[in-house]
Amino acid sequence: MTISDYRLGRRGFLTGMLGMPLLPLVGSFSAVAQDGTLRFFGTGDGKRYQPLFEAFGKVSGVKPSFDGVPFPDYQNTVVQRFRTGNSGIDVFQVDPTYVPTFAKLGILTDLTSAFGEKSKGKLFPSDVQAANYKGKMLSMPMWESTQLLFFNKQLLAKAGVETLGVSPDARMTWDKVIELAKKVKAAGAEIGFGFEQVDRYYQLQVLPESLGGGPGVKGDDLLTVDVTNDAWIQAGKWYGSIFADGVASRGRTEQEMRDLFKAGRLAFLVGGPWNIADFDAVGRLDYGVAPHPYFAGGKAVTPSESWHLGMASDSANSDLALRFLDYTCLDKEGALASAMKEGNLSANMAAETEILKGIAQKNPKLPGVDTLIQYELTNTAIRRPRTLGYLQLEELVTRAWGDIRNGSDAAQTFPQLQSELERSFKRIKA
Repeated sequence: MTISDYRLGRRGFLTGMLGMPLLPLVGSFSAVAQDGTLRFFGTGDGKRYQPLFEAFGKVSGVKPSFDGVPFPDYQNTVVQRFRTGNSGIDVFQVDPTYVPTFAKLGILTDLTSAFGEKSKGKLFPSDVQAANYKGKMLSMPMWESTQLLFFNKQLLAKAGVETLGVSPDARMTWDKVIELAKKVKAAGAEIGFGFEQVDRYYQLQVLPESLGGGPGVKGDDLLTVDVTNDAWIQAGKWYGSIFADGVASRGRTEQEMRDLFKAGRLAFLVGGPWNIADFDAVGRLDYGVAPHPYFAGGKAVTPSESWHLGMASDSANSDLALRFLDYTCLDKEGALASAMKEGNLSANMAAETEILKGIAQKNPKLPGVDTLIQYELTNTAIRRPRTLGYLQLEELVTRAWGDIRNGSDAAQTFPQLQSELERSFKRIKA
């Protein structure tokens, strides 16, 4: 089974689940007696959570236990665990785009009374908004993300291109970036430009959004497909052109894009700040950061958000789970403990200020990077749409971007995408 086949199979499973009877009502607490343990379910082996678990253990006397599965298996495994009627989960990772689906399935506890007011002034307002669905706060924002334009100073200097400014006022248009990338490539760089997440919805949503084309869905329920408007077609044609021109390289993976930049073979890379520590570890790499580009005549928008946490509707330890969510997301020290392991940004504003201060102190060659990230999180960040059809949207839009990257015409690809999404969404609407 190919990755694409697997993803489509996963999509079919979750779509089918939406048509089944609901699981226990959202907000209902299990009648199982509380046993004084906290069971955390997530992706991977749990190593990234150990600093948080240790810190929570010191303030609560309880160290959470971790159970996890590989990322590709995660969403389906969560649903299957709850289908048994006893998930054995208290707290679990939640991709916020799945909140509508998980809400319909009844596997998330309503956190409005516990954190609706308490979170205000502590979490970024846009993250609080993203945790709400149909008037209820159903998840707690834990981490955040943004994107930066990384550039190789040596390659730019060789081409006679001045180093780029880090201030938001120095933000360049996409056309200007590609113009410079072509110049640097002509001067000897192997590759002029690249996106880290080559065709993923998270990274490329901003292209049509910058032109005012929206996220690809609209309407009160966000189940009306809208990927054929002029902005989507224009963004798609631009995206295809950078590969047709040879300034961007086809057939690359995310890891390859990072490795190319570290090797000094790539002039410009749009990627996440999680790369900073990795890039710094390459002693010979002289690089800088600049604001994320935008389309001329459009607006500046940047990808954002990351994992939230949810409380299982059948948790046997609701009081302890609520305390853990409070500590991890609203307490500065807990938020720092959760984010620092892998260089994540935090949805907690006080913790994020501390994290950005640390990034600036550790990276004197990146002056202003902390201010830039703070600005993007506050002013240009956009969220992925909260639609019951998000899984289909993500999978099929990503595939469409991949087709365009490999030579398909956006004017033909996006109408085909429109039809396919409309057929897929019919099952959800029914």
